[in-house]
Amino acid sequence: MTLGRGDPGAGSIYYPLDFTNTTTHACTLDGFPGVSLLRGDGSVIGKPAGRQGAKAAAVRIAPGQTVEADLHTLNQGIKGDSCWRKPTLIMVYPPGSTESMTLATSNPVVCGDTFDVGPVH
Repeated sequence: MTLGRGDPGAGSIYYPLDFTNTTTHACTLDGFPGVSLLRGDGSVIGKPAGRQGAKAAAVRIAPGQTVEADLHTLNQGIKGDSCWRKPTLIMVYPPGSTESMTLATSNPVVCGDTFDVGPVH
């Protein structure tokens, strides 16, 4: 799992959250990942990402292939001036999984109390 650079535009910022199949067999992801931002001590910042958009069709991922889900927040000042604290980690439950993955990151910084995730595609 990797988190790409934020792509700002029209007051919103989208971050690609990429999932790569590192196994030797195909797998399927279906729906939305569960995403939370964490402090260094493991406590949650804000609330988990809400779901944005309609559920997409299941995605078959061949060995070595990557798919993504898009994280969304707002630029500071678009909806109020407040932003959440910078995260130290992002914790993600891939669609259909009960096991989380974590990644050290200082992004995204959520502003306007808007934090959403789209389906894998």
